[in-house]
Amino acid sequence: MKRDPVSSLKQIALMGALHAPSEITTGKLGEALGISQQAASREIMKLHQQGLIERQMGSRGFRISITEKGIKLLRREYEEYRMLFEPVKKLVIHGIVSGGLGEGRYYISQPKYRKQFQEKLLFLPYEGTLNLKIIPSDMPNFELLARSPGIRIEGFVSKGRTFGDVKCFLARIHDMECAVILPARTHYSDVMELIASRHLRSALSLKDGDLLEVTVELE
Repeated sequence: MKRDPVSSLKQIALMGALHAPSEITTGKLGEALGISQQAASREIMKLHQQGLIERQMGSRGFRISITEKGIKLLRREYEEYRMLFEPVKKLVIHGIVSGGLGEGRYYISQPKYRKQFQEKLLFLPYEGTLNLKIIPSDMPNFELLARSPGIRIEGFVSKGRTFGDVKCFLARIHDMECAVILPARTHYSDVMELIASRHLRSALSLKDGDLLEVTVELE
């Protein structure tokens, strides 16, 4: 039977390998997972091959540490359970103001997007986005946001080019209303784009490198 790697990874984390290398025997891991020692050894090998753990031989077993990839997998699992048992209505996300490639202006200026922004967000956005590079400690909140449904803005085809669905979340920076805009299809990124009725950089006197706090509505 094929095992979900999360259950084995979670148990290894509980045995102390989340923040520092921990010596773990296949016998103890097998006992905790309800499998044989041989099966536990295979689980360790699979997790290592998937890049979820690092392992070295210790005096009594393996010295195991969970990689950043493994930590992200556990965080995702945690956030999904958090959504089930502790419904979140707002998220606070911090990011560093950074320059973009200018693509936001092109997409925000599309008439079929703008019509929907006006109808669904109740404001017509300035033709451009403010980019924030999310600080590492707030990435779990940003990943949770990326997996949330948001306000759907339908995609379209124009002049032979496809413009995909996006989703928006109403937000606030200090007392200024704005919205987070994300691709509807979740993809990994550590950059959050914001739109507002005004040019946010000018309105808030922002420059690259400034730290900004954004409060995002999930409902």
